[in-house]
Amino acid sequence: MRAIVHGKLILEDEVLTGCVLLFDKKIKAIVTETTFFAEYGTAGTWQGQPVEVTDAGGRYVAPGFLNLHIHGCLGRDTMDADPEGLAAMSRFQAQTGVTAFLPTTMTYEWPAVYKALDAVRTAMARQDGAGEAKDGPAGEGAAAFPGARILGAYLEGPFVSETYKGAQRGTAICKADFARLEPYADIIRVVVLAPETVDAAERDRFIAACRERDIIVSLGHSAATYDEARAAFAAGAAHVTHLYNAMTGFHHRQPGLVGAAWQSGAVCELIADNLHVHAAAQALLYRLKGPDQVELVTDSLRACGLGDGPSELGGQAVFVRNGEARLADGTLAGSVLTLNEAVRHFKENTGADWPSVLRTVTQVPAKELHKEGVLGSIRPGALADITLFDDDVTIACTIVQGATVYQNMV
Repeated sequence: MRAIVHGKLILEDEVLTGCVLLFDKKIKAIVTETTFFAEYGTAGTWQGQPVEVTDAGGRYVAPGFLNLHIHGCLGRDTMDADPEGLAAMSRFQAQTGVTAFLPTTMTYEWPAVYKALDAVRTAMARQDGAGEAKDGPAGEGAAAFPGARILGAYLEGPFVSETYKGAQRGTAICKADFARLEPYADIIRVVVLAPETVDAAERDRFIAACRERDIIVSLGHSAATYDEARAAFAAGAAHVTHLYNAMTGFHHRQPGLVGAAWQSGAVCELIADNLHVHAAAQALLYRLKGPDQVELVTDSLRACGLGDGPSELGGQAVFVRNGEARLADGTLAGSVLTLNEAVRHFKENTGADWPSVLRTVTQVPAKELHKEGVLGSIRPGALADITLFDDDVTIACTIVQGATVYQNMV
């Protein structure tokens, strides 16, 4: 049994002080410090079990963050098709408060995409197989991966628009075809679609097939008109890839994909680095959609965590200067953002309270993945995925399924 004391617990709708969080692989209980220390006493036990105590030192204690859109970090990229590279990404993500993530592929020729998906599948089998061998049912054991866990894969392409391809590989763009996804439908959790690139019947069939296999269809990298986007949402698309970026913007006579997204019930990703999206546009999205339909992501590339200098994304040369990652022609190419930085920026830009801000990186992605009550919250029965941070969202400790995977407590 473990306990975190002297922390500020961020729950779904409130922040608790003077309470203790008790957990093993799962959250067991929240009790008052008075109650806990009265029983803990000199014996160091709770309900007859020895307890390892972590003193939060007044820091926030929150559910672990979920990063659903990340290409790479620390010199590694999902398209490297390397399970060891994914393990390195896992370690770095834990340093940023992330306890689970979706490695994200790029628009590439299918053999390269499939190799990347094979690596994701291998990495997932390692983490879950080790958990099963150690502690029972797969996925419920002590953290077998070195940091954040992989929950599946995110396909950013190749079903995108040439007009708004951004840093995507133009020669590999193709029309949506579910048969291409079928062999990996067990691990693909999100796929990006530019709905205007197929006719209405093809669009609806593709979205329906994805929904049947529990794959989220996300609109993005798209030249869709307002009406085309609205029709795709009506057909079952339920997500938007990095809202505002690489899509038709809002105009009062042509509302575009942005305008359709504002009016939809879809979850909208946001790269809150104050470069991809102005602070005012972040605040506007929050006012229009609220904390339950906004999802902070990093969309980070392999240069994340390495500082300025040359890098690569999707086979294209990238240069990072002053924290901006761009192609040779100046096109923004992903980010070097970390999710704890995104949380800090979004709170500053919106003025929202901590429970609302944290929902965008915990409960919202957990609900999308049908893991509410298991991930993304501090409640009895949920997995003990926890992160501790200060007012600047500097991460002090990250815990995955009850095991500490990163600690920098000073």
